[in-house]
Amino acid sequence: MKIKLTIASAIIFALNVNAQIYTPSGIIHGTSGNANVGIGTGNPMAKLQVDNGNILVRNYANIDNESAIMIAHSINITTYDTYGTSIRTITESAGNNTYGLQFFTQESYLRPQTEKLRILGNGNVGIGINNPQNKLDVNGTIHSKEVKVDMTGWSDFVFKKEYDLPTLEYVEKHIIEKGHLENIPSEEEVLKDGINLGAMNAKLLQKIEELTLYVIEQNKKIDNQNEKIIALEKKLNSK
Repeated sequence: MKIKLTIASAIIFALNVNAQIYTPSGIIHGTSGNANVGIGTGNPMAKLQVDNGNILVRNYANIDNESAIMIAHSINITTYDTYGTSIRTITESAGNNTYGLQFFTQESYLRPQTEKLRILGNGNVGIGINNPQNKLDVNGTIHSKEVKVDMTGWSDFVFKKEYDLPTLEYVEKHIIEKGHLENIPSEEEVLKDGINLGAMNAKLLQKIEELTLYVIEQNKKIDNQNEKIIALEKKLNSK
């Protein structure tokens, strides 16, 4: 009886102690009770916990997008590169030595994961765009409380004395010939190339300031005409 109890106790003890695997670089701890694995820690709190170190996934075959960290949403899904969420590396893409990261998510259970965000090796970020040409390219709507644009100049030069304000006759002629205001991109240019918010705001302000000067000039002419009318009325009434 005592022998049986001793064997049973040993089995229970073995099932609950930490298993340790010694490697040249350290110890890997595995707890049989909860199947957690710890590297650099003897008390892992997740299925895999790494303390005081990095996780490196290397692609020695140098195949595009092969190195990846993937999270499947269901244990019934075996195609982890199609379903769930994954972060993949970009290496030697199309032979152009393009490096970066891809972020994939799955929109619903019935739809496979698709790439949502890409960071290229040059720092360009694309959301919904695979080949971003700028620091941030977005294929969609950006919703923000505020957008701040750094400028290298502004349009207050219109109010300087040396500014040559175009005549209204010149403005009318340009509109008739070109179909848009001078220094403002045409509809064709906007549809093709888009607009730069900072530059466009500066151009629009320039036109507003020019319009303000026209209004001031017209108001002076109206005041001058009113003074002449009043003087003429006084002269007629005095006779």
